[in-house]
Amino acid sequence: MQARTPIVVREPEAAWWRVQADLDGWVSGGATTTVAVLEDRDDADESVLASLARLAVADELLVVFGVAFGSYPAQHDMITGLRGRLPRHEVVAMHVRHRGAASHWQAALDLFLDAGRLPVVVTAATVLQEVTAEISSYVRADRVLRVFGTGSGADLYQVWRRPEPSVN
Repeated sequence: MQARTPIVVREPEAAWWRVQADLDGWVSGGATTTVAVLEDRDDADESVLASLARLAVADELLVVFGVAFGSYPAQHDMITGLRGRLPRHEVVAMHVRHRGAASHWQAALDLFLDAGRLPVVVTAATVLQEVTAEISSYVRADRVLRVFGTGSGADLYQVWRRPEPSVN
């Protein structure tokens, strides 16, 4: 009879916990450009909307929202919820059809951000990652957050942060 190797469950690395502590405390060393990524199944959670509203007050926020084909996101609960929580912000829905149409959305996005508006970029869920990567690069985002569900609900977690410049 062979001895079975016990299952080992690893905790995330210490650096991951530090990043989450920074995010949870909304630590910011000045103006931070944050891109938050959601899908239409993530939007109904009140804790997510509350977190997005806090971010919009503290950072320059841009939301990328992936929807299933045929949805009508302009009237979507998430956008309406943000408008209700942020009466001093103008929440603007912006449709990006696919990754290759950059010149069509870049000028509009620049105008919205320069005017202090909160753009919600609506795109197809099938190209959500590609559109997020292109937009994050274009606006030189400092960090990208994603909604992840847990047993107790859903919240935003950091999935990427611009590295600090190294000086040797």
